[in-house]
Amino acid sequence: MYRLFLAIRYLLTRPINLLGMFGIALSVWALVVVVSLFSGFLAVIESHVQTASADLTVTQLPDWAQWPTLRDGLRDDSNVAALAPRLVHHGLVARPGVRPGPPPLPGRTSLHGGDQPFVFVIGVDAAAESAVTGFGDWLRNPEIPAALRAPAGSDPFAGADDRPRVLIGRQRMERDGLHPGDPVRWTYAISKSNEQGKVETDQREVDLVVAGAFQTAHAGFDGNNMFVREDVLRKALELPEGAVQEIAVRVRDESQLVPTADRLQRIVSRALDRGNQRSYGAVETWRERNAPFLASVEHQRGLLKIVLIVIMVVAAFLMLATLSMMVTEKVADIGILTAMGGTPAGVTQVFLACGLSITVVGVALGLSTGCLTAVYLEEIRQGLRWATGIDLFPLEVYNLIRVPCRIEPLWLLQVAGMALATGFVVSALPALRAARHDPLVSLRGT
Repeated sequence: MYRLFLAIRYLLTRPINLLGMFGIALSVWALVVVVSLFSGFLAVIESHVQTASADLTVTQLPDWAQWPTLRDGLRDDSNVAALAPRLVHHGLVARPGVRPGPPPLPGRTSLHGGDQPFVFVIGVDAAAESAVTGFGDWLRNPEIPAALRAPAGSDPFAGADDRPRVLIGRQRMERDGLHPGDPVRWTYAISKSNEQGKVETDQREVDLVVAGAFQTAHAGFDGNNMFVREDVLRKALELPEGAVQEIAVRVRDESQLVPTADRLQRIVSRALDRGNQRSYGAVETWRERNAPFLASVEHQRGLLKIVLIVIMVVAAFLMLATLSMMVTEKVADIGILTAMGGTPAGVTQVFLACGLSITVVGVALGLSTGCLTAVYLEEIRQGLRWATGIDLFPLEVYNLIRVPCRIEPLWLLQVAGMALATGFVVSALPALRAARHDPLVSLRGT
């Protein structure tokens, strides 16, 4: 009992111990708030990406792949609800007479999208695409101004004349000052083999008319993609009738995405088999198709975890310093305690209890304030913006409604366990040093 009494007395008579406690609390608070913010952000980004993607996509199809052949095999799977053929190419899009800037480096894309002239042009069948993805909802998004909307009806590419039309992301249209009926020019290149077998690249242009805007929850998709009618892209690429480069798939049971992708992969391989030991086509889930983008956000969260753990290490050294000072100041008390029959184990427990008490209180304070801060991040952001005019988390940049938050119980347990283990280690070191004091030497200093 005396051990606990002495530990409490030492803590209450030395306010400097609060530094260690607040250091632990601050590090735990930062780990909870920042990781909860990034976890919520990642969850929102995943939902945005999913709404702009098909459940499954058949990609890497050869030039000679035929839609009727693949369609008949794929739709026989019990989990396939709908299919939509696509043609996909790329190029630069700008107003006629306006020279577009250079394309970005390969693989470069924008989180917000639409900040460069390079785009992917997707040829679709509007009815089939609407059955597989939210294509129809993207055109009817209530956030699209009436002046930018595509024609109502089953064919969003309809117009008063036969000129090919294109659907452009709302943000890109607003940035470029485009409206339905405005002309744009698509500059692209196709590669073909000549009579000598050499590959030649031919640059071409297609004049298009803006049909209207589309808008998904994923701004990066909107800014980096445009839609045209399938036959327009087929003609531009000089592809035969029935050619397909991608197939979007909607499934009935989303929990069976991976098994369904495996089955469809075998169906595609059999349909495209030419007996040359080569495998054509690949089936990807929406998560696999957007893996690099999602991994970049996850990577940032991992880096922040490392940085914040360093803060906990600094707090641990601060607590180690305060406990070491306490042991130095209590040398006489240690001598008296051992002279009265206290054992080295008892002395160790006294100072160990001091350190663990600081750690437990700091962890509890950090977890409670961290969870409260994470839950009310949006209110805190609004209050800070009202008071100072500073917006720490501009929502429009990330296409968010409010600051996201996702508290993960497993992460809370990991943080608490890591903090308690760190506190135990830094408490044990000065406690063991106190237990090794010679009582005669300690009393001589009184």
